[in-house]
This record gives sequence, C-alpha cells and structure tokens, in this order.
Amino acid sequence: MLLLATAACDLAGLAAPSFYLLVAGVPVTAVAGLLCFGRVVDAGTPDRRALLQAILLGLLLAAVVLGAAAREPAIGDGSIPPAATAALALGLALLAAQALIALAPFRRSS
Repeated sequence: MLLLATAACDLAGLAAPSFYLLVAGVPVTAVAGLLCFGRVVDAGTPDRRALLQAILLGLLLAAVVLGAAAREPAIGDGSIPPAATAALALGLALLAAQALIALAPFRRSS
C-alpha cells in the first residue's frame, strides 16, 4: 500500500509526501523480509517458493531504500528524480512478481 500511495503522490507531483511514504516503507519491508526469511530458515524441508519470496523481499527493501535515498536531495525543490521513479517502478515490479508467485499453483514433488 505504501508503494501505491507513493506512486499516487508522484503522479500528483508531491515530492515530500512520496519521500516520507518510502521512508515509512523501509522498516515495514525489512520486517516482512525478516519474517519471510525466518520461515525459510525454520522450515525443515527446503521450500523454493518461500526462498524466492524472501529473496524478492530483500530486493524490494533495496529498491525502497534506494528510492528514498534518491528522493531526499530533491525534497527542497519539489522535483522527483528519474532514479527515484525507476526505483519505485522496480519495487512495484517486484511486488507484482511476488503476487504471481503466491498465486501460482503449488506442486509437491513425491
């Protein structure tokens, strides 16, 4: 939700709120990534789907941090740097990939 709200602020040209939304997204994404990674570590059998989700969350965290870092210097003039937009697009693509993986049929090997 925070990334979608950031995208909406970007479309409206609101640089400061989009920066603060991404900053708020850093701990949220970090906790989600740690929880997902914890499920992978605690599982007795290797679960490739959960491992892929954890890797994607790690990449998402990097995209959120980079997006916030790219936005910070431009808060004063109200512009949104292209690098920040690219990081946001990457984050949204990673979320879409996670959703597709979560919705994919689960196949157990026998």
